[in-house]
Amino acid sequence: LQLDSSMMTIRRDLDHLESQGLVKRIHGGVILAQKINNDSLQPSFHQRVEECKHEKQRIGKEAVKRIKPGDIVFFDAGTTTLSMVDYIPDNLEFTAITTGLLTAIALIKKSNVNIVTIGGNIHKSSYSAVNYMAVEMVNKFHANIAFISTKAFSMPWGTFEAQINLIEVKKAMVKSSEQVILLADHSKFNSKSLSQSISLSDIDEII
Repeated sequence: LQLDSSMMTIRRDLDHLESQGLVKRIHGGVILAQKINNDSLQPSFHQRVEECKHEKQRIGKEAVKRIKPGDIVFFDAGTTTLSMVDYIPDNLEFTAITTGLLTAIALIKKSNVNIVTIGGNIHKSSYSAVNYMAVEMVNKFHANIAFISTKAFSMPWGTFEAQINLIEVKKAMVKSSEQVILLADHSKFNSKSLSQSISLSDIDEII
């Protein structure tokens, strides 16, 4: 070996580096944690709520204007979609379907909103329902609008996610909705993440 080290020593060193969150083991080698958008160091959901908070609030306030009385609306589990809840008028009656536990809890204070929660395994960093059970449940509904958040957005591809298990649920929401509205603050643009999620052609509006 060029490094004059045994395979056992190299594996032990790589195991230590991975346990420190500095590298990620892949088939045939390793990559730096920074190369996967610092996913191993990703802030908690509550920390992400505070990132670009005022911008998210303006986005949420504008997005609520798209909801009409009687609509059926998908909310994904993003922090920007969560920001919409505070701006929902108390007298607005509609049905909200969400994969986000915190979004569902926030919606409870809106007495005229019928809330449907999507079940499944809970993705811990986003408090979101995922896996095939969540996808199957989403597929049973038909919505007027889906509000979708994202990890990254880049032309001409569309949105990207760092966590693969979030993608299928988002795709199911898009497929089951008449209109898809992407909510994204400025930090999400002109960047990519691990895997493409929603194609640009499937997005009707970006706020």
